Amino acid sequence: MWTRFLCEPHDVWALKTEPKNLARELRPYVLMTMSEADQEKIRRALSADGRTRVSARLAPVGIEWPMELAVIEAGRRYRDTSKNSLFKQWTHDHQILPASDGCLYVDEVAFESALPYCKATALSMERLMKHRHRVAARYLPTELGGVGVSALRLDCSSDAG
Repeated sequence: MWTRFLCEPHDVWALKTEPKNLARELRPYVLMTMSEADQEKIRRALSADGRTRVSARLAPVGIEWPMELAVIEAGRRYRDTSKNSLFKQWTHDHQILPASDGCLYVDEVAFESALPYCKATALSMERLMKHRHRVAARYLPTELGGVGVSALRLDCSSDAG
């Protein structure tokens, strides 16, 4: 999924790497809480080529979301991974690609659901990610028609539903 922001990449990086903004982007569908210490660990890791482990709590489902976060290229790309009660494996690449008049912010998410009904889970995640992109677009200028553009690829071959 991508959004074309009409601003400098560093502005998008600042918006998309602040833990409080992540929590804001998920509301009202998911309420994410994280300790101040873990929020600070994320800020420190993302301010340079860092790596950290943190944990969040997601409501209303009430699960822990342990996460390892690694900067691939400071100011341009980072990745978070998790294994939890919802996903056997979760990998989320966040990328900022410079353009002549702004940048593209790209979310690439790959996961193996721990729940049945692969397609329903994937469609729910797509809707949640589109919501996140629309919320982020409230804070920085975007190109008309360039918010939350997505491509969904499914492999539900091992799914019973």
